[in-house]
Amino acid sequence: MRRSSRLVLFGGRDSSLSCAEKGISAQGVFARVLCSSRSAFTLVELLVVIAIILVLVSIALPNFLNAVTRANITKAYGEMRSLGTALAGYNTDHQAFPQAAGFFPLERLKPLTTPVAYIEEIPRDPFSGNFIRTPYWYGAMDLDVATRWLLASQGPDRNRSSDPIEFYPGYSPDLFIGLVPEFNYMVYSPTNGIVSQGDLFHASDWSGGTGG
Repeated sequence: MRRSSRLVLFGGRDSSLSCAEKGISAQGVFARVLCSSRSAFTLVELLVVIAIILVLVSIALPNFLNAVTRANITKAYGEMRSLGTALAGYNTDHQAFPQAAGFFPLERLKPLTTPVAYIEEIPRDPFSGNFIRTPYWYGAMDLDVATRWLLASQGPDRNRSSDPIEFYPGYSPDLFIGLVPEFNYMVYSPTNGIVSQGDLFHASDWSGGTGG
């Protein structure tokens, strides 16, 4: 008898077991492969399996990434609320909030941890940087005695859409819709897409940016 000329990958001899003997219902491509009279994959069958796997991954991956983004948004709002509680404690003792002095966010929020710890540690913005996480941006005014503050996360687009964060003149509707040129605060909205422009905010006198 002449040998079959079909390409069979990974070798193996023909099997005489039927699908019923193998205990497999012959439905779907995977079942047909398993029920094949051969004990190995052909090149075409292998490519079909790989294609199916790639399609499933392409469907599942965006949903997974969106879920991670939504979780980080919730985390950012929660951590900024915790910082707000710490700032309130600082204000009770000092009758003012920390000044937004210093270029680095950690330097501005350092009074919350030393010499008195109003919060155990300064949380890091989950949307900051690719490898090194930095604290949330903090702004306060008035310059002599700070009576109001603003915290900001870079948001899912991972860019500082708002500038400058170091100053916060107090809430007004125009401030957060781009009608005050010197304070360009852009609010993130999921209605524009999970990953869209805008920052996440939490302020001493405004609850609209706290995520609920």
